[in-house]
Amino acid sequence: MMNDDVKERDALERAYAGRIVLFGELHDHSYSGGTSDGKCSLDMWKKEMPVLKMDFAAILDHRQVRHMYLDEWDDSLFVCGTEPGTSITDSGAEVPNLHYNMLFPNRGALETILSAFPEFEFAGGREGHFTYPRFTTERFGQLIDAVRAHGGFFVIPHPKQIMASQNPLDYWFRDFTGIEVFYMDLNTKETEQNYELWMQLLAKGKRVWACAGGDLHNHPGTGALTTLYARKRCIPSFFPYLRAGDFSCGNVGIRMLMGQTRMGGVCSYDDQRLVLAVGDFHDSVLYENHHYHVELWNDREMVFRAPLDPLRMNYFAVDTDPSAGFYRAEVWDEDRRYRTDTVGYRIAIGNPIWRKGWKP
Repeated sequence: MMNDDVKERDALERAYAGRIVLFGELHDHSYSGGTSDGKCSLDMWKKEMPVLKMDFAAILDHRQVRHMYLDEWDDSLFVCGTEPGTSITDSGAEVPNLHYNMLFPNRGALETILSAFPEFEFAGGREGHFTYPRFTTERFGQLIDAVRAHGGFFVIPHPKQIMASQNPLDYWFRDFTGIEVFYMDLNTKETEQNYELWMQLLAKGKRVWACAGGDLHNHPGTGALTTLYARKRCIPSFFPYLRAGDFSCGNVGIRMLMGQTRMGGVCSYDDQRLVLAVGDFHDSVLYENHHYHVELWNDREMVFRAPLDPLRMNYFAVDTDPSAGFYRAEVWDEDRRYRTDTVGYRIAIGNPIWRKGWKP
């Protein structure tokens, strides 16, 4: 049974105390010379981001690290990293190719990783370039482990648009990594394909976090934002929450708490109640006279659906099923047209809280 309990609301606010909402881009590219293929300079990004009310942007230029050393690079706005491509040599996929995003709170960690894996043939230095090596599944997993060990965040972007496979497990390499669900915009066919893949992975018991990415290679955009809560408006402040899955994929703030465990985590349910807060709608998804609602799902079914006031914080508390595998939330705009044939679509997805020991 759902209700809003003041004590539980206060517990959630204590768990997120001192944190402010941030909106940003988790996957895009700039024009930084060399092998970069973005259309806009970093200066243009810095000029346009405040207008769009964007607090950060991951600039993941290809085959080089020079973008992170340009004078116009701003450590308070830009997330360090790169987006290589690869082919998994022992994959069962029909097309075993994929891209992967390696994000870091500082530039030195990326160069350490590139140097530690000789397959990249990294030339070193600020102008150093690197290749896109092929990997076995085992070696690719070792790369993911190294990224995480050096404080980084690992995402498989636009998964269904690069790899071709009917087996969702071909897209999975490690738990507690990201997979890009919202791609380019909230209502693209690519987003629909990637969402279905995420559903399949969750059903297989994989603990992967839903991510968003614009990847427009153009001006900054708000079509597929990431929303999170951090103590400061700076990259190092929010990275621990990113690495814990405590963020929402999309343009609305979602927070969850079960006992002491926040969104993206794992815990024993032990008859604990789940507390959910939804608010902080980005301007890009606020429309006068539109109706919004939240859905809470476990691994089997929708637990509840409730209307939302987009101009305030909305709180809910729910009894949990001790046999459920996870709980997760989605936010919908009921009035925006979904491509051409349907009205209403998701504008934000919260990452799950999984039950410890659950296996489907």
